[in-house]
Amino acid sequence: MQKQVQKGFTLIELMIVVAIIGILAAIALPAYQDYTVRAKISEVMLAADGCKTAVAEFLQANNSFPADANAAGCSTTATKYATGLTVSATDARITVTVQGTGSAADTKTLILAPASDVGRTTAISITGGVMTPTASWSCGTNATTTALKYFPASCRQAIFGGL
Repeated sequence: MQKQVQKGFTLIELMIVVAIIGILAAIALPAYQDYTVRAKISEVMLAADGCKTAVAEFLQANNSFPADANAAGCSTTATKYATGLTVSATDARITVTVQGTGSAADTKTLILAPASDVGRTTAISITGGVMTPTASWSCGTNATTTALKYFPASCRQAIFGGL
């Protein structure tokens, strides 16, 4: 009698492979979902960064705060994930609202503000007609703990909260 050689996999082996794939998917799916929301928030950051250059040029050229986003030369056109870009007339703070991410970050704002120190803890000001120079930009958000994980690491605090 000739011995028969096994061909293929046993049911147990296949079940083990399916279980391993299931465990990997259970771990990877939430991480992927967070990653996609963070990628959407990066578009919001890009909208604010584009305005940051325009505001810095306005501050340098005029020694005053811009009246609004249009005066600063910022585009206020809404994008898929960024809406409501504004520039404050009292401190040149740039605010952009998050929309359409399908997460807890929706309706939260990303805030960029010019700071007079490199530690990003003090707002620029005008004293006696002279503006303190912009040394850096502070980034912050009004998001709560559940939505903070979606924002860039440098923006996960209140504005002028430091790092």
